[in-house]
Amino acid sequence: MQLHSKQLGHGEPLVLLHGLFGSADNWFGVAPKLAERFRVIALDLRNHGHSPHDAEMDYPLMAADVEKFFAEQNIKSAYVIGHSMGGKVAMQFAGFSGARKKTHRGGYVAACLRADA
Repeated sequence: MQLHSKQLGHGEPLVLLHGLFGSADNWFGVAPKLAERFRVIALDLRNHGHSPHDAEMDYPLMAADVEKFFAEQNIKSAYVIGHSMGGKVAMQFAGFSGARKKTHRGGYVAACLRADA
């Protein structure tokens, strides 16, 4: 599935994953400040925002969508921040992408943060 994204800034990639019923737009209160230091990439996860909708939706599928996005964008390593559902997707992605040995850090994810209210 091809995910919709909004990007700004330059530098190391920082991927932002929204919570349930959210979208990339949820991050644009903080994204401009983060973009002073990072290439901020806010994704719309499947069945949210402008990304495609599908009857199937679980954390492994959403993490696979993120992995596909990384490959399409030629992202070798990134910081990943997820809120609520997005945090669970980030942890799933970090867990299975770590086995792929894409970077000196051991996987696609340089650091992972799950944020809940």
